[in-house]
Amino acid sequence: MNSLWPVAAGVAPCLLALAAGQWQARGLRARCAQLQAALAAQRDTEMRLDFIAHHDSLTGLPNRLQFQMQLEHGVAYARRHGSLLAVLFVDIDHFKTINDTLGHDAGDQVLAQFAQRLRQCVREVDTVARQGGDEFIVLLTELRNGADAQQVAEKIMRVIAEPFMINGDALPVAASIGVAVYPDDDADIETLIEKADVAMYAAKQRGKGASLRFLPSMQAKAYSSLILETALRHAQEHNEFVLTYQPKMNLRERRITGVKALLRWKHPELGLVMPLDFLPVLEQSSLILPVGAWVMATAAAQVRGWMARGHALTVAVHLSPRQFFHKEIVQVVADTLDKAGVPGRCIELEITEAMLIDKSQNAEEILHQFKQLGVRIAISDFGTGYASLNYLRRFPVDVVKIDKSFVDDLSRGGAMVRAIIEMAHTLNMQVIAAGVETGEQLAQLREMGCDEAFGFHLSAAVSPEEVEALLAGRQQPVEVLTS
Repeated sequence: MNSLWPVAAGVAPCLLALAAGQWQARGLRARCAQLQAALAAQRDTEMRLDFIAHHDSLTGLPNRLQFQMQLEHGVAYARRHGSLLAVLFVDIDHFKTINDTLGHDAGDQVLAQFAQRLRQCVREVDTVARQGGDEFIVLLTELRNGADAQQVAEKIMRVIAEPFMINGDALPVAASIGVAVYPDDDADIETLIEKADVAMYAAKQRGKGASLRFLPSMQAKAYSSLILETALRHAQEHNEFVLTYQPKMNLRERRITGVKALLRWKHPELGLVMPLDFLPVLEQSSLILPVGAWVMATAAAQVRGWMARGHALTVAVHLSPRQFFHKEIVQVVADTLDKAGVPGRCIELEITEAMLIDKSQNAEEILHQFKQLGVRIAISDFGTGYASLNYLRRFPVDVVKIDKSFVDDLSRGGAMVRAIIEMAHTLNMQVIAAGVETGEQLAQLREMGCDEAFGFHLSAAVSPEEVEALLAGRQQPVEVLTS
C-alpha cells in the first residue's frame, strides 16, 4: 500500500486539474449560452421597437413614416423603369358618428376590419398604411395607366359596401377615396399625397361614398374652402353670426304660430352673407358644434323674450348630421332649455329623413330622448329621400315638412302632396309646406288640409323686432293683407 501512495499523490493533482478544466469549460459554455440568449432577447426587443416605430398598433399596418419610405422606394423604381404608381387616400365616412354613438371599442373594431378589407383589395407589391385616425393610404406600384388605380378604388368601394359585423350587429360603412398618379399628377412625393387628400375631400363634398381622381380645379376649391373655414372661425370668435326668423302661418287660423331660425353671417366688409355661401363648409367643419349650440341658445332666449311679452311661439332649429349624432346633443338641448327657462314644446328640432335612414336605430334612441325633454321633432325635406310615412311611424315625429320642390310643382305633383298630408294626419303628425311663393300655392295647400306654411309669399326672414311687430299687428304677413 505504501508503495502506491506516491503514485496516487501524483495522480490526484492531475485529476483535480482535469476536473477544474471541465468545470471551467462548462462555465464558459453556460456563459456563452447566457450571452446568446441576451443577444437574442435584445434583437427581439429591437425588432419589436422597430415594428412599433413603423407600424400602427391597432391594425398592424405600416404607419405614416413607413409609408413615406415605401413611397420613396416606389417613386425611385418608377423613375428608373418608366412606370406609374398611384396614391389612394381613403377616409371612412361618418367615423366620428360611429365613435360618438357606438363607443370607441366599436370604432376600433371598424378600423381593424376596414384595414383587413383594404389589404384584400391590393397585391403583395402594394402597400396599405394607416395615416392616422380614420384615414388610410394605399400605394399602388408598377401600374400601366391611371385607369388601373381607379379600378382598385372601385374594388375597394365594393368590398367596403358589405356590412361590418360589430358586436354581433351589421353596421353599414362607407368611405371616400381620392386618387393621385405619379408622374401624371405630380412628381413630388409630398405634393402627390396632398393631391390625393384634396381629391378625397372633393369626393366627400360630392356626397361621400365616392372615389375621384385629382383635378387641378379641386385644389383651388379646397384652398378657397380652407380660407372660408378660417374666416368662419374668426366670425365665430368675433360674434359676427346673427339669427333671422321666418314666420310660419297656421293656414286654418291665418295667424303666425311659429318661426324658423335662420343663420346669417354679418361680415364687416361683405355685409350680410347668406347660408348657401358658407353653411356647407361650416357643417363639414368642427365649427358647426359651437355655432349650432349658439343658434339653439339664441333662439331659445328669443322665444323666452317673446313669451314674456305675451307671444306664444315655437321656434324651429335645424340640426346637421354632425350635431344630431354628437354624443352630447341631448345634454346640449337640455341645458339650452334650462338656461333659457322655456318649456320643451317651444323648440322644434328639424332633421332630414336621410339622417334617419343612415343611423335609424341610434336615431330612434336620440329622438326618444328629445321627446323626454318635451321638444317637437320635425322631418324636413320630406319626399326627397327614401323614407316613407309608414317607415316614419316607428319614430316619435310630430311634424312632416313637405319639401319646396313639391310645392313648386303642385300642378303636377298635387296628388303626392295630398297623399302625404292625409297619411301624416292619420299618424297624428302635422304638415308644414316649405317655400310657398304664390297665393295659388297657398290656396291649394289650404284646400288639401295642410296645417302650416312658410315662404316668401307670406314673409321673408326678418329680425326679432320685425317678428314682434308682426305679432303685435303693426305689420301683417302678405296672406293676411290679401285675404
